[in-house]
Amino acid sequence: MDVVRDVLDKSLVDRDGREMGRVDGLLMEQDSGQPPRLAAILVGPAALGFRLHPRLEPAATVFERWLGIERERPVRIDFAEIDDIGSRIRLRLAIGETAVAAVEQRLRGWLVKLPGSQ
Repeated sequence: MDVVRDVLDKSLVDRDGREMGRVDGLLMEQDSGQPPRLAAILVGPAALGFRLHPRLEPAATVFERWLGIERERPVRIDFAEIDDIGSRIRLRLAIGETAVAAVEQRLRGWLVKLPGSQ
């Protein structure tokens, strides 16, 4: 499997088909004497910021804090929770079982306050 091609930037859906964003980063682990393995996928602005350029990660982290989201950042989803990898990545989890829902709720609350958004 080419994890960059097959996993990175793919759309995530929970077990109920609800959109959860995109895969923003990958977490690899390597035990002594063993080949590296994909341990988790990362979701969130800080993971994306770091991937684009390491100097963007602090700004993305500040943005998350400004939204009131500080816990469990970036969201780490164990690779074992992936049910299927196709055009989208289907998870065995529901969105409410992850911190992804907190980001969505905060962004929605912020966006409805913008002039002309309703």
